[in-house]
Amino acid sequence: MEISNPRRILAVSRPDHGLLDLVKDLTGTTPTLTVDTIAGSTHNYTIETSYYTASIPIWLDEIVESNVWSTEFLAPEAREVLTVLGGFIVCFRKPLNEEGLEEIKALMKDVGEVVKEGCGYSWDGVCIAVAMPQSTTPWLEKSFEDWEDICQEFGFEFVDFEAKGRNEYSEPMGIERLKQALETNDWAGNDDDMDPASTLEELVLGDDDDEEGSLGFGIDPVEMEEEMRGMKQAIYGGGLDLEDDEKDMDNDDEVEKLQAMMLKMQAVRDMGADLPEAERKRLAAKTVSEIMKKL
Repeated sequence: MEISNPRRILAVSRPDHGLLDLVKDLTGTTPTLTVDTIAGSTHNYTIETSYYTASIPIWLDEIVESNVWSTEFLAPEAREVLTVLGGFIVCFRKPLNEEGLEEIKALMKDVGEVVKEGCGYSWDGVCIAVAMPQSTTPWLEKSFEDWEDICQEFGFEFVDFEAKGRNEYSEPMGIERLKQALETNDWAGNDDDMDPASTLEELVLGDDDDEEGSLGFGIDPVEMEEEMRGMKQAIYGGGLDLEDDEKDMDNDDEVEKLQAMMLKMQAVRDMGADLPEAERKRLAAKTVSEIMKKL
């Protein structure tokens, strides 16, 4: 399957922190710059897996003052940019000292604020922080575990650009881990032909005209529970070599699962009532996908 209109990656770093080198190693080609800065440049990253192919646009940006950058990206004018993003990459050189470390933390904190506040809690993209090699010596020594903890604090997975091979759990490291994380992400955009959100939003979040207490598609929760119980009994009620009490226990378990799903659908509908349309669609698609996996 080809994803014709994929979501984008926003890759950022401070000036001269190795973002061009990272993009070159990730994509195999060097971005073409028409000016002295990489800010505002776009470079494509082609992903080919057994399940899909996509050419993901990578938007490159340089951040001098991360708090100013964060404020600009959280402004209403930047809303359209955030709605098409499926991934964030923060690139930084390993610091020389504690002061440099604090600057990296501030960068991740402010970018993380954009992810949390701008993209919303229902956003389902990927956030990666990549540490680039430091040529100046001595630099600040930090273990892989220390970096993991620092990055996770701000919502990012840590990748050490210099790492090679696999870790103790046989997981790829370095640039190969970055590629793996991107390949397993969902890149289908709202306008993609395969995107189910436009047809599932009404199913999960309902119309504004739905009566209070419904699940969002004109069915009363009690009525649906009774129908589901009857259906489950019809399926499991005969032909199985089980005692009656075991049958009842199995049926009760199934009904409880259905009740939990219905409650989740109702909760999602309530949470999505005040969200913008784009977030409502993405929340609906994500919720239905989760529910279908459990059926």
